[in-house]
Amino acid sequence: MQLLLKSVDFAARAHRDQRRKGPAQEPYINHPIEVSRLIVECEPDTHVDILCAAILHDVIEDCGATRDEIAACFNDAVADIVLEVSDDKALPRDERKAMQIETAPHLSDAAKLVRLADKVANVGAMLTDIPVGWDERQILGYVHWAEAVVAPCRAVSNGLSDRFDAIARDVRAFHQQEKAEV
Repeated sequence: MQLLLKSVDFAARAHRDQRRKGPAQEPYINHPIEVSRLIVECEPDTHVDILCAAILHDVIEDCGATRDEIAACFNDAVADIVLEVSDDKALPRDERKAMQIETAPHLSDAAKLVRLADKVANVGAMLTDIPVGWDERQILGYVHWAEAVVAPCRAVSNGLSDRFDAIARDVRAFHQQEKAEV
């Protein structure tokens, strides 16, 4: 429990000035907490190192934390998982997105679990807090891309896979319904 709370504290401080891209502008820290919560709900026996990594999953790419800093504060297992799921922000956006698809089959099971829960949370946001300025094409394109990232990760959690499928269906249905109403 102590290690998990320490990871929440670390992530909250790292993300303190960040907000989500939707109109609600909710504090960014809500996202990594949701990712960890989704894992616990679907895989209640998950090791605390994986839950900590889920909470810390964006601190390298978004906040400038290093793998060594995470290892020193937590342990090598947590740091390695976070590093596995971190995008290289030096690459252009499209290359980073392509790399997530390319590397997903080679992630450790722990990193696949974090990646899967992250995509459940992000696709779920397409129903509740769509990024400002995104149109239907971008939203559905994101869902399609997320499906490609998730595909090799599904075996680690049937529960998260089922949630992802349900949310992706809901996003598509919402936008089909919206189109029909126009």
